[in-house]
Amino acid sequence: MVLILTVIRMDCPDKHFLTLKKRFNDKKLTEAAVRRAHLAYKPIRIGYGNGSGKVRFLLAQLHQNYYFGYFETACTMAGVLLEQGLVLRLSTFIADRGPVLYKKKGESIWIQNREDLLSLDLIDLMQIVYENKLLKDERLMHQAHQIRWIRNMVVHDRMPQFKTEKNGYLEMQVIKSRKRPMKYAIVKLKREEVENLAGKRGEITAYFCISRVRSILEQLLDDTAAIKETGEENEDSGYLFRWEES
Repeated sequence: MVLILTVIRMDCPDKHFLTLKKRFNDKKLTEAAVRRAHLAYKPIRIGYGNGSGKVRFLLAQLHQNYYFGYFETACTMAGVLLEQGLVLRLSTFIADRGPVLYKKKGESIWIQNREDLLSLDLIDLMQIVYENKLLKDERLMHQAHQIRWIRNMVVHDRMPQFKTEKNGYLEMQVIKSRKRPMKYAIVKLKREEVENLAGKRGEITAYFCISRVRSILEQLLDDTAAIKETGEENEDSGYLFRWEES
């Protein structure tokens, strides 16, 4: 039996809600509704640039996994979404301004197109964005690193958990660098920000990743050349997912 995931727009939400009810029990749906309401997000302007559809699709997938409790997948996808958001923004920047020079390990590399960007690691993309001042908020750049650290831990080690509370903040320790000697960092989150969540294993970590990557994308993509040239297109939040058996 193969489960095929298809994405459909909410032309008939009642029908597809019943489809979800067949797949998930009432408790699962209630928990998903609470997580969605708690996130309370505003749509992100993404635009029509090359790769924008992939960003929208990944964003919808990220929400789906978070809502229904697939927290490790959500954390991993937050890193993928961050990467694709950076590629989208840099693609429009290069199309507007021309190639950018990037120095990696002493070697000068001219980044000329989307294909060149896709060959880079996430840390390289973050550095190019930083050097070209495309994400001006230092706090958001730090959060991008935190998402990367969490993603790497989930993929290579384990799901990091917010375990301690100090002065109204939840804290967790993450691996910052695996080079010897290993380096660690503390990630903080205001306790009041997650008071309405059940706090299942990994839930708050996943919330941290999805809420922070949304904040990054909101600023990163807010003023892209693609939006200026072709008009505005927002994140489409009207997705349902249907599982069909074959």
